[in-house]
Amino acid sequence: MSVRYSPSTGFFYPVNITYQDIPSDVFEVSEADHLAAHAARASGGSFKFVKGTLRTTPPPAMPYARVSAAYLDTVRARRDAILNRLAGIGFAAMADGDADTVRAITAARACLLDITICQTVAAAQDMDALQAAVSAEFQRIADALPQEARRAFDDAATAAPQ
Repeated sequence: MSVRYSPSTGFFYPVNITYQDIPSDVFEVSEADHLAAHAARASGGSFKFVKGTLRTTPPPAMPYARVSAAYLDTVRARRDAILNRLAGIGFAAMADGDADTVRAITAARACLLDITICQTVAAAQDMDALQAAVSAEFQRIADALPQEARRAFDDAATAAPQ
């Protein structure tokens, strides 16, 4: 199906529809260009026709602060699952009189509570660095725990040393 486009209105006008008033600047575009223009517009990009040739502009990149905030929300959810599991392991260790495990879990819980604001995570300037910093922090915290307490990381579907 042929389509016309008007730069002055920014609308497409299918040729199979009769219009009472149609802008004087309409020109015919291919169906492929029509579909590509709609795809560019739908994804947040833009388009224009330059001398009848379609030019698309991709959407602007999402700001790092917005992307990192969403990622850190998922980190907090993982952290909360680990904290909950560590609490259970800590209570069991306390009941068994295992003071060393209780101390290690207490220290790990403090680090986990600060994982999204710790120095290495806060210093990240892009998503790759942020993800690497968070993974390294989870690993560092898990490495400081006795083997029994490391299960909290596995139980929370988080990478932990074996």
